[in-house]
Amino acid sequence: MTVCWPLPKGLDAVLLPAGEWWDAVRVPAYLGEGVLTRLGTSSGAVIRDPYGSRLYWLVEPGSAQGWSFCEFAAVQVLGAASWVTVPPSSRLHPPGPHWAVPCTPAGSLTPAATLHAALHATITQNLGPRPRQTTPPTEPQ
Repeated sequence: MTVCWPLPKGLDAVLLPAGEWWDAVRVPAYLGEGVLTRLGTSSGAVIRDPYGSRLYWLVEPGSAQGWSFCEFAAVQVLGAASWVTVPPSSRLHPPGPHWAVPCTPAGSLTPAATLHAALHATITQNLGPRPRQTTPPTEPQ
């Protein structure tokens, strides 16, 4: 999908609202690096925030609504009423937020279903499957 939104100009990152041109999926770096590797060339634009140790995937607005992962994964979907620090298109390295996968005027958003599958696989690999709730055994009477 083609991105039609104003990339920051100049040298400074700017806060932009999520939910208008894209939603952002915020992933801790310890999981995000594995997701980046798993997605390879099918990843769209990704912002790396070295201060918060997080990666942000940009997806179609509303496409990640209702996602649920293990709470220990700390994955968050940022939609309307959220703001994301977006670096200028030329910032590909630290210091500060920069593009792990560059976004260009003809860049693309990551397909939500593809990102969800990669997140699920990476979380399962790193944190294990969710434990099933079981009923405690009853004692004989």
